[in-house]
Amino acid sequence: MRLGVISPCYDPETGSAAVAGGICRSLAKLGHDVHVLTGFPNYPTGAIYPGYQMKRYLYEHRAGVHVHRVPLLPSHDRSALRRALTYLSFAASASAKWNVLRSMDAWLVISSQATVAFPAILARRLFGRPYVLYIQDLWPDTVLASGFIRQGRLLDLTARAISGFCEASYQRASAVAVTAPGMAAVLRQRSVPPEKITVVPNWVDEGIFRPVPRDERLAAETGLDGFVVMYAGSLGDVQGLETAIKALKFLPDLPDLRLAFVGSGVAEARLRALAEGDERVRFLGSHPVERTVQLMALSDVQLVSLQDRPPFHHILPSKLQAAMACGKPIIASAPGDAARAVLESRAGLVAPPGDPAELSSAMRLLHGFNPLIREAMGHFGREYYMDEMSAQVGGSRLSDLVTYALGGNRG
Repeated sequence: MRLGVISPCYDPETGSAAVAGGICRSLAKLGHDVHVLTGFPNYPTGAIYPGYQMKRYLYEHRAGVHVHRVPLLPSHDRSALRRALTYLSFAASASAKWNVLRSMDAWLVISSQATVAFPAILARRLFGRPYVLYIQDLWPDTVLASGFIRQGRLLDLTARAISGFCEASYQRASAVAVTAPGMAAVLRQRSVPPEKITVVPNWVDEGIFRPVPRDERLAAETGLDGFVVMYAGSLGDVQGLETAIKALKFLPDLPDLRLAFVGSGVAEARLRALAEGDERVRFLGSHPVERTVQLMALSDVQLVSLQDRPPFHHILPSKLQAAMACGKPIIASAPGDAARAVLESRAGLVAPPGDPAELSSAMRLLHGFNPLIREAMGHFGREYYMDEMSAQVGGSRLSDLVTYALGGNRG
């Protein structure tokens, strides 16, 4: 099948932006002729990556996938207007590539933004090309929870407009995939037929995210001695990482504990200010994904953190799958599906999000556990990942859905 994929982000972008690359490579390995319609790499800073220059169109061939890049106005700051322009500019540029939209047998829309579905809706209407919607974030929920738009008439108008567009995109899709069980429940409440919905958790690049040996030279270089609790990912507002720093104040008797942050983002300056004076906190910056995995190998526990807001009850953040695939025990300071996955898999402990005292208790417990118990937790998490979230499992489910969209039998 000549399969088109629409995603505003794609390789070589990292973090949550790397999701599309894993999906496309998995589908290509299953025999599909995969073409991705994407933007120019700019995540997470909004600056175009070295080696790229914004232009009207760029074709690449990466790891067995045809890559069609179109221009956008990149921004990842806190301006609602600039974010909206980023989303709309990509949707407009992708919709203008009629030759690409027409040339595919079917489309898979990786929807982290509702507007990403617009080119697929156009391809369906103009050229009869079916599409499968793979929802990464529920809209308008995510927009409303982000705080980008303040309460008032503008917020109400925005919510109604986005809700109407989302309903249209669900209706026109041949099938809808979601990344977490809670999302499926929400869509059923919004009158999406249950038989149209399939849960397909995101996966990670298992050739990179895997158990690797500890590098003692790297540990010395980074100051990661002692018992290391590590957060690896975007340092944003929605992660609620202040809770982890505040938790250390309940643990003055654990001088060997280290709290390490690997990544960058809009909340970094605020987190650094909050941690000032506590020498147990390490900010290690952003790194290529391979080095991030080496840093993760230095941790005793991986931290998954999200604020307690309604949209975040229905997501499995990619750092959860990364920690599981690397065989690391987890503390989930997160609500909903993320916490349930940790408990169900026996991969670690959970603490109510936004509660430093409870998070400190979880840190203390894991600090005191026999290392063999922590090792077993990591093993359980990896086993759960391979059975429920791996590239083989997820890729096969998505392949079945696009085959079904073209009139085949649903797997």
